[in-house]
Amino acid sequence: REQNTSAIGTLHQCGMATAGEEQPAHAAPTADESTLPAPDAPPPSLSDLGLAVGAEVEVSWEVELTDGSSGSVWWSGLLEAGVEPGSLQLKYAAAHGFEEETRAVRFVDSALLMDTALQETLSWRMPGEEEG
Repeated sequence: REQNTSAIGTLHQCGMATAGEEQPAHAAPTADESTLPAPDAPPPSLSDLGLAVGAEVEVSWEVELTDGSSGSVWWSGLLEAGVEPGSLQLKYAAAHGFEEETRAVRFVDSALLMDTALQETLSWRMPGEEEG
């Protein structure tokens, strides 16, 4: 996998932390990588998923702190139209010690999306929904 110096993916391995805070050292997808869609599989429509451009969703990331501890966090982001016709971007909010970042995504189904740069699937949900 290529090295990623952005705030999502393999990130901030030597970033700055404010006094008294744990510093995030690494964020990684929490979904099973074996769930990638077939390259030619049509993605579900946003309306089929109950979404639209401008909707807020939360994405699950595994965050590793510099002290070696880790945990799963739900990261909030807003859906935006992508650069290419029909493509989507997710503008992640600044959180968990990372800056705001926009990533190209593709929805796989009602529970998974794919970060197209990382080619990895991640769990997603509507804001405030409980796991399970």
